[in-house]
Amino acid sequence: MRHRAPIPPRDASPPDPSAFLAACDASGAPLSRAAFQTSPLPPAPASSSVEVTSRPYPPLDASPLDPSALLAACDDVTARATETLEWAKQNKASLLDIALNRLTLARAGWYRALLAPPAGAQRPASPLPEIEAHLTAAVDGLRKAGTMHELPRGLLTQAWYLAVTGERAGARAALEEAWGIAEAGPMPLFQADILLGRARLFGRKNGELGMKNGTYPWGSARADLERARALIERHGYHRRDGELEDAQAMTR
Repeated sequence: MRHRAPIPPRDASPPDPSAFLAACDASGAPLSRAAFQTSPLPPAPASSSVEVTSRPYPPLDASPLDPSALLAACDDVTARATETLEWAKQNKASLLDIALNRLTLARAGWYRALLAPPAGAQRPASPLPEIEAHLTAAVDGLRKAGTMHELPRGLLTQAWYLAVTGERAGARAALEEAWGIAEAGPMPLFQADILLGRARLFGRKNGELGMKNGTYPWGSARADLERARALIERHGYHRRDGELEDAQAMTR
């Protein structure tokens, strides 16, 4: 039996997009982790002092999920979110509902692109117009809806997309905006996600991290990971344990 990410059952009325996205977050942690493990970042520009990973770091699981099952999970989520987005448009749903469905489509498409890049390529083709369109519309929609408690979700995905497609300055700006929102909340779970994202996207693979001026934009990647660990433990956010382990492996 192939593995499928648990998603809400199909019924006459589409699910609340916030609940649907939360369910995908909870059940999709292995999917997100696998996608990150296979997302090599482009080499840093020659003028940059920030060194990033240039190839995927290996999964820590002894028995990783079957890639075909991960792709099937992406397709399942995409199909469901496409249905709910169409329903939302037809029924003039709120800006928030539409934005969250767009974000789900962007994330599922992005995971799929990372897990199955073009033959012979190390990373997805760039640009990816459909994913980029959904992601831009999602972030814009969350802003227009005035839902600051949801905006970090979009900014985190945007940072990941921009980093892998070579827009490092944009990725950093998205992470900094997300941090400002989460810190002001406070939103400790988002803070943990942002700290993990910063270390994984901007941390150096070999040697000491963040020990020299300019090598890491936020001081020390190791310090960020320690802060992430403390937040995960304090708030019982253990579905991020795997991502924390992966990020720590980059610092060794």
